[in-house]
Amino acid sequence: MQPFTSLGHFNLKTSDLQASIDFYAKLGFPEFLRLTQADGRTWIVYLRITDELYIELLPGGTGRAGDQQAAGLNHLCLTTPDIEDTAAHLANVGIALVSPLDPTRRGVDGNRGMWIVDPDGNRIEIMEMAPSCDQYAAINTFRDTGRATTLSRPI
Repeated sequence: MQPFTSLGHFNLKTSDLQASIDFYAKLGFPEFLRLTQADGRTWIVYLRITDELYIELLPGGTGRAGDQQAAGLNHLCLTTPDIEDTAAHLANVGIALVSPLDPTRRGVDGNRGMWIVDPDGNRIEIMEMAPSCDQYAAINTFRDTGRATTLSRPI
């Protein structure tokens, strides 16, 4: 038996809670729950990704996220069925790409991607998964054999 069914949430400590709420709302993740302390100060804000996956935002963060050399969470990845439509949506809501979309380029895994950052510097990859991408092929192999796939790819 697999003890876990899914990722439930991830938690981000924010330096400007409202700016983060607004940013993630533009990505389509609305606030659905706010927990406050007895004095009324916000403790946690929950944003809905799906009915079973949430983002928790905490106020009171200091410094800036995004150190790619630090141990720990390096980036988040959001998937989309149409990366061009998503790029247009991001432009329409005022979210700049930090790594522009090249419609002709695919990553070493066969997918197309672009990058944004949230108000605290957390890096967010936007990925359109190709039907024949390495990840899907490896999942199919894992399902069939129970074994991990190892691939050598140029970086």
